[in-house]
Amino acid sequence: MPIFDKLNEKLKNDSTVHNLIKLVLVLLVVVLIQMTMSFWKTVLTTLWYIFRPFVIGFVIAYVLRAPIVYFEEHGISKKITIPVIYTILVGLFVWLVSSLFPLLITRTTGFFDSMISGVSSITGWLPGGAPDWIREMIDTSLSKLTDVQSLISNVSNQLPEFLTAIVGALIIALISVIISIFMCFEWEKMRFMTIRFTRRISRKCYECTFAINEEIGGYIRSMLKLMLVRLVEYALLYFLVGHPDWLILAIASSVSLVIPYVGPTVVNTIGILTAFQLPLGNVTILVAMIFLLAQVDEYVITPMIHSRNLKISPLWALFSIFAGNTLLGIAGIIIAIPCYLAVRIIIRMYFGMPDDLTSLKETEESR
Repeated sequence: MPIFDKLNEKLKNDSTVHNLIKLVLVLLVVVLIQMTMSFWKTVLTTLWYIFRPFVIGFVIAYVLRAPIVYFEEHGISKKITIPVIYTILVGLFVWLVSSLFPLLITRTTGFFDSMISGVSSITGWLPGGAPDWIREMIDTSLSKLTDVQSLISNVSNQLPEFLTAIVGALIIALISVIISIFMCFEWEKMRFMTIRFTRRISRKCYECTFAINEEIGGYIRSMLKLMLVRLVEYALLYFLVGHPDWLILAIASSVSLVIPYVGPTVVNTIGILTAFQLPLGNVTILVAMIFLLAQVDEYVITPMIHSRNLKISPLWALFSIFAGNTLLGIAGIIIAIPCYLAVRIIIRMYFGMPDDLTSLKETEESR
């Protein structure tokens, strides 16, 4: 027994051995997680399918909280506001589906024809001595677009599976909307429970939680405004140059803001490629206006709508997008920027680290 006591005392006093044991334990945990990855992946997937309607419902309620509070401040009860807002949103959704969906269906084939034609025309513009890798890239793009076009043209063969997926998505959406309605009515109670829970942990946790709420809320409000502005801008642009798919591209340009830098660039590229069927003067005007609107959006409109606190470095934005895509796929891309904002708040409040080069310079100068 004294031998074990001496060994235990030696381990406590010897910091090198103590740290080595910690490292071995951490590596052991990593190895165990790696060995049981399939099990944990199944568990996480199951939990996601269970809690997915609640997560979606919470996001809907969170976004609609701002207009509900606005009307409450003007003396209109939530018992009136919430049914009216949801009725308007459902009406807009039905109108979009009934009017826009048939248009999308009829124009999808022509849209891919335009893209294939645009990519093919690039081949004719290339000089004879163009590098082989460029020609191979263009040939691969044409092959992929042709495959997608043939898949769309044969969608009637997979109609039962398509309808089953649509019905499943509609059921999830209906459940999520119902949950969001209950959350809108019970928001104050949820807020009170969050305050009480975070305060029991620590005051800093409470402050950090509501700082994250303020930051992400401001980001969502600004993003919705920017999406509306971009929808109007690009709808007018594509319509005036005579693009047949002006509505599709305007909606895509608006939604692409969810993926900063990457999304708008991809949609603008598609817009230019599908415009090669237009007269050369129209294509030239389109390219020039897209470049001009990109500068106006970046340096005029976005700073006017976004606050200084919401400024995100392009490097961090791209890193967040690729990390989200690697971890969670499409869902990870959508939530990448809000998660980055949350992590930035946590680092700022818990570690006192500056979140950009400007604040870092100010910190150094104050020292």
